[in-house]
Amino acid sequence: MSSSAYSVENEVEKDTKEFLRYFVCSVFSLGLDIGAFSICIRFLGIFWVYAACIGFLIGSTVAYCGSIFWVFQSRRMAPHQGTEFFVFVAIGVCGLALCEFLLWLGITVMGYSPELTRAFASVVTFLFNFLVRKIALFRG
Repeated sequence: MSSSAYSVENEVEKDTKEFLRYFVCSVFSLGLDIGAFSICIRFLGIFWVYAACIGFLIGSTVAYCGSIFWVFQSRRMAPHQGTEFFVFVAIGVCGLALCEFLLWLGITVMGYSPELTRAFASVVTFLFNFLVRKIALFRG
């Protein structure tokens, strides 16, 4: 086997491992996000737009910690952790905007339940966040 083929296989294996770890980390973060979202709208009477932001902040913090300590093997901005966190959250804010749009569309326009709509929006947001964060922050 040539060294370039071996290198490509190693990169694919690394990317697959990171994707699976990111998935586990995201599922955990999503559970916290949706849990906070649901508690806010169902028990605290907070409007879903604000509830989604609260859930997002909780989920993003957990996702960032998981990403830097467990998911990704390399970090482009490790020496500049404040900037790295800012970019991580900025990407998340773009994901949040996408999520908010999908929530509005699903809840307000289409009349679906908030939790069902949030679950769908989370899948779309997960893929967006992984790809952009991997490319911008964690590609070695």
